[in-house]
Amino acid sequence: MKSGVIQYERAYRQLKNKIESGLLPVGARLPGRSVLCRELGTSERTVRRALELLEQNGFLEIMPRKRPVVLSASPLPQGQALQNARRADPAQVDDLMRTADLLCRPIYLRGLRLCTGGDWRTPERILAQMDPSRPEDFWRLSSRLGRFFIARNENELLLRVVDSLGFRGKEPPRSSLEDRAQYRSHIEALLQAAKAGGVPEQVQLDAVFRQYRIIAEQAEGQQFHQLLSPCPMLAEAEELGEQLSLAQERYSTMCLDLLGLIAIGRYQPGDHLPTHDQLQKTYGVSRDTSVKAVKMLRDWGVVTAAPRRGISVEMDLTALQRIRISPESIACHVRRYLDSLELLTLTVEPAAAHAAALITPEDTRRLQAALRRQEEQPYEHQLIPRTLLDFITEHIGYDALREIYGILARNFSIGRSIPKLVCRDINPQNLEIYRACREAVEQLPDGGLFAGKTAAIFEQIRRLIVSECRRLGYWDTAMNVYDGASLWK
Repeated sequence: MKSGVIQYERAYRQLKNKIESGLLPVGARLPGRSVLCRELGTSERTVRRALELLEQNGFLEIMPRKRPVVLSASPLPQGQALQNARRADPAQVDDLMRTADLLCRPIYLRGLRLCTGGDWRTPERILAQMDPSRPEDFWRLSSRLGRFFIARNENELLLRVVDSLGFRGKEPPRSSLEDRAQYRSHIEALLQAAKAGGVPEQVQLDAVFRQYRIIAEQAEGQQFHQLLSPCPMLAEAEELGEQLSLAQERYSTMCLDLLGLIAIGRYQPGDHLPTHDQLQKTYGVSRDTSVKAVKMLRDWGVVTAAPRRGISVEMDLTALQRIRISPESIACHVRRYLDSLELLTLTVEPAAAHAAALITPEDTRRLQAALRRQEEQPYEHQLIPRTLLDFITEHIGYDALREIYGILARNFSIGRSIPKLVCRDINPQNLEIYRACREAVEQLPDGGLFAGKTAAIFEQIRRLIVSECRRLGYWDTAMNVYDGASLWK
C-alpha cells in the first residue's frame, strides 16, 4: 500500500469525523477542493478520492459544479437505504443493552482517566449547555458528552465499534424534568470526581449508562435504522467488517494473511497455495483482488505463479524475515492490529467473566486438550492466545458482543501476517504467555479468576507487540495512518 493511499484514508477519516461530530452538520456545504487541500495538507487528487468514498458511504451528496452537501452523520450499509430498517424486538433490545454495558463502560472510564488540564474544557462546556427543561437538546448534548470520552481514547476502531451499537443519535423519548435534572447532577459529580483524580462512584456510572437502558427499553415501538452495526437489531456482521476495512486494503489484507500462513508453517516451500477461485471463495473477494494479492507476494519473491502450474511457495520463515517490507506498505494493518489489541485489553475482562458463566466442564476439557496439542507442535504454539480468544468469543451469550469479538479475533491474526513478529521457536516470553493461558483455563469455572488472568495475558501481549513495533520501525508509520487526537479535539 503506497503512502498516497494512506494520505487518502487520512483525509477521508478527518472529514468523516468532522461530519460525525457535528462540526459539519447535516445540510452544510463543504468548502471547495482548493480550501480542503490547504486544510488537509494534501493534493486535489487525494481530496477527490476521499470525497468519493464519503459519497459512497452515504455521508455526502455530490452534484456537478456544486460543493458537496452533508447528507447524514452516519454511514449507510452499501446498497441499502433507510427504509430497510427493521423493528427491534425485546430480545434484541436486551442483547444491545447488555453489550453496551459490558463494552462501553471500561472504554468510557479510560476516556475519563485520560483527560488532563485543558482537555476538560470541552466536556464542561457541553455540560453547561445541558438544560433539563429542553429535553431534545439535553439528550443530544448528553450523547455528545459520552462520545467525547469514548473518542478521548484516540482509537478510531474503538469509536466506530461503539457507534455500531446504534444508540448514537437516539434520545430517550420519554423522561421527566426531574429525571433529567437528577441525571445531570450525577454527570456533574462524575466529572468533578474524575477531574480531581478520584474514582467515580458506582451510582454515577450507573446513571451514565442508564441512558442506554432507557433508550433500549423504550425502543420496541420505534424504528431503529440499521447503520454500521454487527448486531441482529441493526445489520449483518459482515457489513461491519466491510466498513472497518476500506476496499483498497482488501488485497493487501489477503496478501498478508497468506504471508502469515506461510510464516507459521501452514504452507512450506514447494507447497501450492489454493487456486484463485478457491482464494476468492475463502476471502470473499473478486478475482482482481486475489490477482493483486498474489502479485504482491510474487514481487517479494515469496511465491511463483504460472498458468496451469499454480501458485508455489518459495520461502520459509527464515527467508521471509529477510525480505524488505516497508513500514508504509503495512501501516494500515499494523494500526488496525494495535487498535484491536487496545480494544481487546480494555474489554476482555468483563467479556471473559460473562462467557465463563456459559462454559461447561466438557468445554474446558476440550480447550485444555487443544492447548496441549498446539504447544507440542513446532508452528501451532503461536496460535494458543488466538485459540483462547476464540473460545471466549464462542461462549459470549450476546449476539452484538460476540460479533464484535469475532472481528477482534480476526484482527488478532494480523500479528502472524508480519514475518518479523512471528517466532517459530518457543522463547521465554512465549513460554510465559502459554503457561498463563493454561493457568487461566484451570481457574474455570471461577469466572472472576479466569477473567482476571485472561485480561493480564492480553495486556502482556499488547505491551510486547507495541515494543516490537517500535523496535522494527512500524510504530511511527502506523500512528500516522490517522490522527487519534483529531477524533476528540
